[in-house]
Amino acid sequence: MAKEPTEKQRSVFDFVCEAIRAEGRPPTVREIADHFGYASPKAASDHLAALERKGYLSRPERKSRNIEVTEKLHPRGIPVIPKIEPDTPLLTLDNVEESLNTATLFEVDQETVAVQVDDNAMQDAGIMEGDYVVVQAGVEVGNGSVAAVQVADDILVRRVFFEQGGIRLKSEGPEAAEKIAREESEKVNVVGPAVGVVRKL
Repeated sequence: MAKEPTEKQRSVFDFVCEAIRAEGRPPTVREIADHFGYASPKAASDHLAALERKGYLSRPERKSRNIEVTEKLHPRGIPVIPKIEPDTPLLTLDNVEESLNTATLFEVDQETVAVQVDDNAMQDAGIMEGDYVVVQAGVEVGNGSVAAVQVADDILVRRVFFEQGGIRLKSEGPEAAEKIAREESEKVNVVGPAVGVVRKL
């Protein structure tokens, strides 16, 4: 079992995480010292060293902003907790299995986009109005796959079938319908396959 940070060490760790969330970069030792009113940066450095020994962060390079939070507790992700050890705080290394992060979950690159769905046309496929569908733009779409398709000025999420007469877009909802979109006349562009759905309850 990992040794838990003290209350002061936990406060320093939380401040580091908040800085990364807000500014996209960790604070300097001087900024930590100023925030907590320490007379010398050494007190802040001592807390960071203790957090490093306990596995909560690392400082691989000797520069002013060299603090790296351990991946399991990274502030840009959501901790995944499969179980909770008795008599321990919720967010401890022993309780957290990994960090849920959309960038790593969907292997995001510069071609990954999200489309917000504005109807229930794909409800029976588990895609609801308001969902964000993660799309890998520029990747070949298999026949019969769910994909994002641009038709004129609209981007639709539909099941796509490539046929001689055009692209058949099939909805899977309460009022399922099909549309044959003809590329030459309707400015149709298959954006890419759907690789995931993000939903806020």
